[in-house]
Amino acid sequence: MIKIVQNQEEAISTCKDLFNRTVAGYNVEAILIEELVNIKHEFYVSIALDASGRQFYIIASEEGGIEIEEVAKKNSECIFRINFPLSTGLTDKIANKIAIKLGFTKDLQEKAVRIFKNMWNITKDLEAQLVEINPLALTPTELIAIDGKMILDDDASFRQPIIEEFKNKKQSKLEKYAMEAGFSFVKLNGNIGILANGAGLTMALLDILSNMGLKPANFLDIGGGASNERVYKALILLFKLKPKCIFINIFGGLTRCDIVAKAIVKAINDFLNFPPLVIRLSGTNEKEGIALLKKEGIDAYQDVIEAVKRVKEVLSD
Repeated sequence: MIKIVQNQEEAISTCKDLFNRTVAGYNVEAILIEELVNIKHEFYVSIALDASGRQFYIIASEEGGIEIEEVAKKNSECIFRINFPLSTGLTDKIANKIAIKLGFTKDLQEKAVRIFKNMWNITKDLEAQLVEINPLALTPTELIAIDGKMILDDDASFRQPIIEEFKNKKQSKLEKYAMEAGFSFVKLNGNIGILANGAGLTMALLDILSNMGLKPANFLDIGGGASNERVYKALILLFKLKPKCIFINIFGGLTRCDIVAKAIVKAINDFLNFPPLVIRLSGTNEKEGIALLKKEGIDAYQDVIEAVKRVKEVLSD
């Protein structure tokens, strides 16, 4: 989201408004303030890894400011792509060829080549999968990178301390806790805590809840073959999240329902204050898991839709 303001008063008012809003389901936590630029034309340029071809490529377009996929659909002839190997990197010859194709005059060609070579240095030094400038803006006097993004390789993080630094700055305390515990967690804006196994199952559950007018508070996938300890830690995280209700949806394959049940029992015995739980167990050792919960006076469902209906009842009580 981009907002244009004309003075300090408008800037303060706009920032206050943005901090009270959500964008794509997320609360606004930071605002980047930039000087307004007089743009004559917008270009697109990126350097990306072609993993299957074991090489890199630079893509540029005379049409910037929109997604490159849209440009490809509407005007593919204005997109230029040149591949190059890691052994040579982005050479001056390739960078200059792209600058000429974009129609830059000689002075601007030199500036463009410098920008492209800097992009390659970032790609190489940080082992990035993508470095993109969109738009690269032409003003009455110069070329300016107005906006950009990078995709960094998580598998290279042990060689790249800056990646871990970015993660630590971006992640909340709960997200850091989830990463250390070994499961996937994303905070959302609803009131139903979610614990499920498998990314596909978890996403399908979120869709079911949404179709029934219910709002999940999070995405939490404990993964396949989750241990007692991992399930227990996932429940502790959800207790800290403080939703109005927690929905546990387990379809046991590698994940055993009796292990999940043991972790649930331990968590509720260790913590006195926790939200109402609605549990669905189906699959590997489901009978044993349901029996363990029944001993503690906890009902478990085998049908997911019946469990969702129960969630709705709990929220309406």
